[in-house]
Amino acid sequence: MTASPTRKRITFVQVGNYATGYKRFEAGGGEDFFAQRYSVDFVGSLASRDDVEEINQVCIAEDHEGHEVLSNGIRQHGILYRGPDGKARTRELIDLVMGTRPTHLIINSPVTPLIRHARKAGVDVFPLLADSFRVSGIKAKLRYAWLAHNLRHPAIRWVTNRNLKASQDLERIGIPPSKIVPFDWPAVVTPADFEIKTSAADPNAPRLLYVGQVRETKGVGDLVDTVVSLRSSGKDASLTIVGAGNVDRWQQYAADNGVGEVVTFAGKLPHTEVLAAMHDHDVVLVPSRHEYPEGMPNVIYEGLCSRTPLVVSDHPMFGTRVKDGQDCLVFPAGSVNAIVEAIEKLLGDPALYEALSRNADQACGNYLIGAPWGELIEHWLGHTPEDDAWLADHALTAPRFNP
Repeated sequence: MTASPTRKRITFVQVGNYATGYKRFEAGGGEDFFAQRYSVDFVGSLASRDDVEEINQVCIAEDHEGHEVLSNGIRQHGILYRGPDGKARTRELIDLVMGTRPTHLIINSPVTPLIRHARKAGVDVFPLLADSFRVSGIKAKLRYAWLAHNLRHPAIRWVTNRNLKASQDLERIGIPPSKIVPFDWPAVVTPADFEIKTSAADPNAPRLLYVGQVRETKGVGDLVDTVVSLRSSGKDASLTIVGAGNVDRWQQYAADNGVGEVVTFAGKLPHTEVLAAMHDHDVVLVPSRHEYPEGMPNVIYEGLCSRTPLVVSDHPMFGTRVKDGQDCLVFPAGSVNAIVEAIEKLLGDPALYEALSRNADQACGNYLIGAPWGELIEHWLGHTPEDDAWLADHALTAPRFNP
């Protein structure tokens, strides 16, 4: 099943479509999301290494399927892992991935059957995740237990998750902390790129912004209800929603609740436009409910960089990076009344508004503390004593995470 051990055949399994980003950059376009160019360029650079025979990218969340070879030599494959009925096409995914004959598998989603199958076939597997594991119920607990059982296997040398809190979630479900390495993206944007803001443009007409997936568990419905409540109290509130998802449902929901004219669904925007929109609005909202498996969304870091004050939910993944009243305002997830109160507090207190905008420098400085994504992969691929020592120095048991 595997090729010669002298040259690596690396297969990435991820939600994002590598080919889409690569072709856009090749044509002179911009980024869709934070650090996209960084990750696309890094993967492309691996193809030029002497010890690499071939790199395959398997995208598991696109609405089309197919195969193509890009101009940089990366081979792209598409498969819709979960269809409209929600059923997983596990066998088809395993066949597709193993058909690329990988020696090394970097998987960005916790698809346990694929991890197990590849490991048993002798493939070196690197789970490089961005998930939390906090859904309650017996089915979720059994699913987490099976995942942890497979990730504990000695053949899986290291496991990583986005940021410290999400990595501690892996420890909580039973994976030894000595093999867990938190990762983060590089600081490709900083608060120095934007001016400090002293107040909302018009506190009586707040312009709210949400960036992310358009779905219920991300709190989109809560935000529409927030606009309804603010307007019923006399504020000329508006909301812009940037992102893809079940847009038709929430457009209809906004219309049914009488705010269709002031809730704008902008779709997906280039990354530079997202940052500009954040700075131009008065409040950036991150209302994720606890049941959504957040890792650590880039939108919080980007919101801080934009200098526009953040109002975020108390999702368990957020607490180690931003503090209520210091970096943002925090509300109980799912509570529309609490969102409204936080927004009104922010709009009614210019000193607080300016402080949150000014504090972004310190908040961002404490935000990206995990191992840089590209360096992490390079050291995992290297697998020398020096590489393993570097990884151990960035694991949960390292002094940097246990001062």
